[in-house]
Amino acid sequence: MKPFAAVLICALAIGCAAPQPTSAPTPSSTPPPVSLPTPTPTVVSSASGTPSPVPSPSVNCVSDHTSASGAPLADECPSAIAAIDVLVARLGPIEQIRIEPGPFDCGDLWPGVGTPPACFGPAIFPGREMHGWAGFLGTAEVAAISLERSSLEPKSVTAPFGPWKATIAALVVPPAGWVMP
Repeated sequence: MKPFAAVLICALAIGCAAPQPTSAPTPSSTPPPVSLPTPTPTVVSSASGTPSPVPSPSVNCVSDHTSASGAPLADECPSAIAAIDVLVARLGPIEQIRIEPGPFDCGDLWPGVGTPPACFGPAIFPGREMHGWAGFLGTAEVAAISLERSSLEPKSVTAPFGPWKATIAALVVPPAGWVMP
């Protein structure tokens, strides 16, 4: 019985082996495909090799020109714009910037929408605080930004002031109905 089982296993192994290819074509095989000429790719460049420039943002800044003592202040808009630019540039291409003197009124980041909060704001010395918004290309998100600077002279409430410290108060899609002032 053992020799029979060994022969049977060998027969099965030989019968299950992959058939050897023959050199003569069989009637059921298909002829090889006819090779067609390969088209030569053509590269057409409509770009000049330089990236398209990002449009300059629309910037509107209202400066607070009078100090607490009544003396004229230097225009703080250029330095405030630069501070906002540095802060939000990493968020995407800037489409629009609006800056106003003073802090956000009673913390209201989106004025003109809803009922304004009833509060009494702190005494703010002109030229020390500003606030604003930055809108970005390709998105409805807006950054609400607080700007603050301290005096270069200890215990002084008058000019000269130090550099702006810009902080993002919110980066969201503003409430429906809000329009950048």
